[in-house]
Amino acid sequence: MSDYKSLLFLSGLMAGSLTQNVTAQETSTPDLETLLKILETQAQQIDRQARELERQRLEIAIQKQRLDRLTGQETNAAPYPSGTIASPPPARLIRTKAVQTASAPETSVPEDAATRPSEEQRPQQEITVIADVGGVLTPKGQLTIEPTLTASHTSSNRFFFQGVEFVDSVLIGVIEATETRRNYISGQLGFRYGLTNRMEVSTKVPFIYRDDRVESTIVSEQNDNDGSSTTLQDLSGEGLGDIEFGIQYQLNDGQENWPYFVANIRAKSRTGEGPFEVDRDEDGLETELATGSGFWSVEPSLTMIYQTDPAVFFTNFGYIWNIGRDVNFQNEDIFISHVDPGDAVTGNFGIGFALNETLSMSFGYQHNYIFGTETEINGRFTQSRDFQVGSLLFGLALGLGERTGLSMNVAVGVTDDSPDVEFTLRMPFSVMLFE
Repeated sequence: MSDYKSLLFLSGLMAGSLTQNVTAQETSTPDLETLLKILETQAQQIDRQARELERQRLEIAIQKQRLDRLTGQETNAAPYPSGTIASPPPARLIRTKAVQTASAPETSVPEDAATRPSEEQRPQQEITVIADVGGVLTPKGQLTIEPTLTASHTSSNRFFFQGVEFVDSVLIGVIEATETRRNYISGQLGFRYGLTNRMEVSTKVPFIYRDDRVESTIVSEQNDNDGSSTTLQDLSGEGLGDIEFGIQYQLNDGQENWPYFVANIRAKSRTGEGPFEVDRDEDGLETELATGSGFWSVEPSLTMIYQTDPAVFFTNFGYIWNIGRDVNFQNEDIFISHVDPGDAVTGNFGIGFALNETLSMSFGYQHNYIFGTETEINGRFTQSRDFQVGSLLFGLALGLGERTGLSMNVAVGVTDDSPDVEFTLRMPFSVMLFE
């Protein structure tokens, strides 16, 4: 009996234990499934975050690459795959044009985003060069029309004394003080046409307005009215100026780290009214100002341009040959038979660099050494003095579109014979006549 009770007791214990285990399993099964779902959700979130981080890393690298392009770290590509520097420039620009390739899409990122990209990825950039020195050629079949406005102002004050000086404060003789103000305005219409990618022809038609005011005061003991005499000349002139023609040819392709060499030749006619053709009064003095030089001239020159990230160095050297002629000018007992204007040696140099893809600027210096003029008067030859014209140059250019631009140049005189300031504004635009 006792064994039977013991057996029942053991059976009850086992049944209770089994019930507790089943209940525990039934209770723990939902908790495990919930945990598995949570872990799966978190894994998916981590995977999405990893993909988002990778996308953001690629986007940051691409933005940095574009920022490097805009800041000018990639500007040394050849202007054209063929090696020419012909381009449709607003106001004499050096254009470095990116070479199109299919090697990599735009979203590709270099292994080191801080390194400079290859030349194939370099963007287009425009850099100004001082105008009228050559160096930028018009592509084949393209016509560039260049309206230009030029204005300059020149002033001088000169003091002359002819006589005897005893001490610093005692002068016996004639004193002359001259004050001169000269204004010059020229509207020009220029044309450039590309015969080939290495040769262009050009012409320029100027219309000129001049205004001179010269006031001279002579102090002498022989003069009445307190011993002083003042004369005033106020003259002006306007009309067609001297038309110019030119040819520019690129000599090399600028490969192997060589600069570009461009040969230029320019001829200036005598279509303007010369100094011996203006009207004069009974005393032989001019009553109007000339709008031309009155002589033909030929100017050969050579331009060198060297590109280096992110700037362009340029220089130009030339010689102006002014061709003398017989003017046969008669004024009372004075006869001027032959005049040979002095030739000139010209040179300039400077640097241009891009501020961004559309705006660029340049600095330079220009100097001309002009020889004296030889004149035959009544059978005798006289020679005037040589003089020098030097100016500091500043240029600024803005690209307004694919075929239009705006440029401004300022020249500040640094020698006595230079204009005080000269301002030039250009707005060239191009049309393709033949492909």
